[in-house]
Amino acid sequence: MNTNVDVVIAGGGIGGLVTALCLHKAGFSVQIYEASQILKPLGVGIGMRSHGTKFLYELGLAEDLDKLGIRARATQYYSKNGQFIHEELRGLEAGYNWPEYLVHRGDLQLLLCKHVLEKVGKSSVVLGHKLIGFESFAEHVEVKFLDRSSNEIVKKSAKLLIGADGISSTVRTILYPDEGPPVWSGVAMWCGVQRVDKLFLDGRTTLLMGNLNRRLVVYPINENSICWFCHVRIDGPGVKLHKTADWNTIGRVEDILPLFEEMKTDFLDISNMIRTTEKVWEFPVTDRNPLPKWTHNRVTLLGDAAHAMYPIGGNGAAQAIFPIIREVRPAFPMEDTVTIGYNVADAQALVQCFQRYGPTVEALEEYDNIRRGIATSIVNSNRQGGPQQVLKIVDEHSPNGFKDIRDIISKEEVDAIIRKYNRLAGFDLNTLNNEPNVFPNDENKKEYTRDDKQKES
Repeated sequence: MNTNVDVVIAGGGIGGLVTALCLHKAGFSVQIYEASQILKPLGVGIGMRSHGTKFLYELGLAEDLDKLGIRARATQYYSKNGQFIHEELRGLEAGYNWPEYLVHRGDLQLLLCKHVLEKVGKSSVVLGHKLIGFESFAEHVEVKFLDRSSNEIVKKSAKLLIGADGISSTVRTILYPDEGPPVWSGVAMWCGVQRVDKLFLDGRTTLLMGNLNRRLVVYPINENSICWFCHVRIDGPGVKLHKTADWNTIGRVEDILPLFEEMKTDFLDISNMIRTTEKVWEFPVTDRNPLPKWTHNRVTLLGDAAHAMYPIGGNGAAQAIFPIIREVRPAFPMEDTVTIGYNVADAQALVQCFQRYGPTVEALEEYDNIRRGIATSIVNSNRQGGPQQVLKIVDEHSPNGFKDIRDIISKEEVDAIIRKYNRLAGFDLNTLNNEPNVFPNDENKKEYTRDDKQKES
């Protein structure tokens, strides 16, 4: 065997980059191969819940995250008629020891790449190399890439291969050639980023409005921009995709504007926001059916390649960074018998398994065993609407509006729905706040004092 690297990662997205930083910090050698020839800030906004922030702070990104995005204060739920339902506090205001961030997805990816190049090395990220095959041997895996510049085949040997190449993962397709395309939810999403002179409300709040068939999400991603998503159910779940699941598909404002013109608030002109957005994207909301196994010999999956899920609960990217391990009885629905063990990221789980077994097949098998069950539970929960079931309940019981929200659903019921999802998805407040760092005695550890939290509020 002739390998000069412990781990090859296929995919330079958020999950792959965080994994590279984490493994390097733990003392393992790693190299990323990304199919794109240039990393551009693609996509729109993303919410980074406190469990993801905790781990990114350990990796030394605290100051950069504050410069890059907005510290979220709350999410406000509204009916399709614009009536206030509930306010859910987020981050420090909710009692977590770490903030929640609202950022541009592409900006976060470029920030992570910058840290990888600085800390892991300038040659640690190889662009323009698309994975086309791999073969596991007794002590190594040989990975084949197509160099898109020269059109030549490049071979790389490593101890392990991690497929972090997204929902349309080539690694996953090779492991499961008969799986087929992603599963469509029947919902199409339009989204955009609009520059504004002034942010709405306090500039740190997310608007969640509508029902599960027609829903609007709006939040700030920096001091001068807001990001919005319009979700529209246009078919039943599981039917054939109506369009390619591609972030780069340009959408038409005229297709959605009539569907949201009746949604009104006194603090945001929703119709004008959609109408005046310079560029709008459209794509189907998809996920993947859970797999029976992620790890095959010296190859495993991570992030969307392993557990693609609907964008619900501010939880998509965080699950690549910070999903949880726990005992689940049963996996779904979420029962009160679920007992929380301890929170770890995909990357964290790998590090802990590597520290126990080294960069070996045993480490990947252990990672698979502790991660796959809970990821399956979150995929299934998101298919049911996650915490946005609150909107569904209100809409079903008061389609024409209500006089008093307490006649429809109590604050205690809303809190219970949100707490249950938070517990499942890995950001139970008490568990997270009392969890030790992955890298103890770390110079990047960030502690928040009472004064810090008062400044935040």
